[in-house]
Amino acid sequence: MSDPTPIPSGEIQLFDGFEPGLKDATYRVDVVQTVSAADAYVPPAAQTFRVDGPRFTIDPADIHTVFPPDGATGAFSEVLPHIVLNKRLLPWERDVPGLAGDVPWVALLAFEDGELLAAPAGGQGVQTCTVQQLLAADPTTRKPALKAVTDDELARKCRAITVASATFARLVATARELPYLAHARRVNTGDKPMFGHKDDGWFSVVVANRFPRPGTTTAAARTTVHLVSLEGFGDLLTGDAPVAPAEAQVQLVSLASWTFSCLADPAQTFAGLARALAFDANGAPRPGDSLLLRLPVASTGPVDPIAARVRQRLADGYVALGYHAPTGEDGFAWYRGPFTPVVPAAVPSGGGFATSDAAMIFDPNTGVFDHSLAAAWQIGRGLALASQPFAEALMRVRRQAGAALERLAAPARVPASDRLAAVFAAGALSLIHEASTSGRLGVRARTATARLAPVTALRSALARPHVQAELAAQLDGSTDADIVTAWLGQLLLLRGVPFVHLVPDARMLPPGSLRFFYVDPGWQGALVDGALSVGIGTSRDAEVQAPLTQKLKQGAQAAALAWRAGQLGQPTPSPAHGPTAGFLLRSGLASGWPGLAVVGTAHGARVPILRLDHLGAGVLVCLFDGVPDTVTLTEPQEGLEFGVDDDGQVETRTLAPPEVHTGKPVTVYDPRHPDAPSVAVRPGNARVLNVRSGPATTSGPPTDPKDLVEALARALGQDPASLGPAAFALQMIKGPEQLVFAVASTLRAAS
Repeated sequence: MSDPTPIPSGEIQLFDGFEPGLKDATYRVDVVQTVSAADAYVPPAAQTFRVDGPRFTIDPADIHTVFPPDGATGAFSEVLPHIVLNKRLLPWERDVPGLAGDVPWVALLAFEDGELLAAPAGGQGVQTCTVQQLLAADPTTRKPALKAVTDDELARKCRAITVASATFARLVATARELPYLAHARRVNTGDKPMFGHKDDGWFSVVVANRFPRPGTTTAAARTTVHLVSLEGFGDLLTGDAPVAPAEAQVQLVSLASWTFSCLADPAQTFAGLARALAFDANGAPRPGDSLLLRLPVASTGPVDPIAARVRQRLADGYVALGYHAPTGEDGFAWYRGPFTPVVPAAVPSGGGFATSDAAMIFDPNTGVFDHSLAAAWQIGRGLALASQPFAEALMRVRRQAGAALERLAAPARVPASDRLAAVFAAGALSLIHEASTSGRLGVRARTATARLAPVTALRSALARPHVQAELAAQLDGSTDADIVTAWLGQLLLLRGVPFVHLVPDARMLPPGSLRFFYVDPGWQGALVDGALSVGIGTSRDAEVQAPLTQKLKQGAQAAALAWRAGQLGQPTPSPAHGPTAGFLLRSGLASGWPGLAVVGTAHGARVPILRLDHLGAGVLVCLFDGVPDTVTLTEPQEGLEFGVDDDGQVETRTLAPPEVHTGKPVTVYDPRHPDAPSVAVRPGNARVLNVRSGPATTSGPPTDPKDLVEALARALGQDPASLGPAAFALQMIKGPEQLVFAVASTLRAAS
């Protein structure tokens, strides 16, 4: 079993691999019982069962990320493509017949244009077929030599690629090399978006053994990467070098694939994309006010009072949106979402907004409405109406509270002083005078004081603090109340709020940008008010809801604070006393590195993250429980790049906790001199790593290196046999990139 002890944020653990308890295969259990009684015999029993895992396809959800990103163009000639899988066992779930059990059954192959032969259907490189068609005999093609393929598997669809036998032998790794090209890793996920994986924080990584061909400043070189199954090819991989089969070509199962291009332009690397967030096209640092979520505000222009007000509104994060009034007029109003570039002013709303009209703000100086809170109210109501579980739970909570109020407002519970006041308010004195003159005093007086009006009784009861407390107590231990507060907690985190209401104008968040903001609690409050308005059809419903609202809002705040921490198994943070902040990122960093690590600190202490989610392709939102003065974006530990530096070298590392020490460099591959000989690259100028060309050394110091493993071991002063897959990965991982923003001056100056 793996160690369940949490690891600190920012750290990484590397493992040679994981073997499942039972690999994908057919098993038989034989049971034999021996009975000591005379002439007793129990016949043996046998049961056959099958462990069925991935073989010809894998679930796309098992792929966490790939690098270089799919479709990207950048300076990738110094990195080895890799794929990160959400299942830590996947590369070792099957055995390759003829090879040792620690050899992964999958490999990552990187192809240049022209190396993948055209599919029969005309598609470049990949064809879709049934497994039966894939395995059909063909004298010109070496296909997977598989046994025990079920009828169900034969009928399944799969993807296949075809390559020349010489290309296969030039690129594929040997059985000695394959274990070094796959490993497992564990990271702390507390500083990254939540992906809902079964094994949170655990990943497996498969690395290609070939550097992509570098492009030029004007012509990109395309690389296509395939995760292929090696099952059925073990006989070709057991020697010091792969064997080219006798057939002219080889057909392999492709489990996943992606394409990227190399160009002599670093813009699409992590460092390049990060630099674009902090510096403009001329290399000058972006001013702090340009990193705020708002429309660009002109610094010059008319100075008349109206223009000044407009400029101030834009600087405060508003946009002017057209609207059609119920009375038929067309006009425009100011709108600002929950994310603001300045600390929002508190909006007095009493006990909340009963309607969206009540949340409209009118500026008499300009004659223009501010519809921000009114829109928030309507958004909350619309989202609540769309959630049947929430709406039904809220109605049940309100119905239970109404029944309790009926009991509390019964006449026997209303004090005599209240009843007498109600009698006098109804004009009982004049009735008594009239009755006394007619001799019918008793009858008329009893009729006038018989009972309070229902609305009067309810309002009289609701005015009493102990009644309000008893109604609020109805929420304690209520499953329906828990459903309501949990849903409202997600609403406070703005989950489900359409993006156009968060960022009403695309110019506020252009491509390749990072924008900081404060969170407007008034907007959030109006959002919740709208949600709680669902099902209120009468004044009685509103009266019943009123004493519940405050406690439901408090429960929602607690649920919002606890949500992410609970998902990660962390303690719930304390609520921030003051404004809260966050940022929006629209960049290739969000799409190419989905596990981007985010850390916010204030005076050196971490500011808890309440929400860190992808809102769409290339857009990341982060909400903090407070206002950080520094925000750090770090390349995710589970997807760190593999490769060499600009000089084609690997800086070897030795572990001496709590630090990592850098040792001697090893020259692996220099893209600027591809013909230069190196023990770390196979001959032939194909940029394929010579990971392990000879038998593993079992004892003694390393001698003259014959391959990359021995070269690394020699630089480290270690025995090559001690350098396993995890240690090899440690050497080949490139140093993680970081981008640090000092946001204290940006946010606080804006406030």
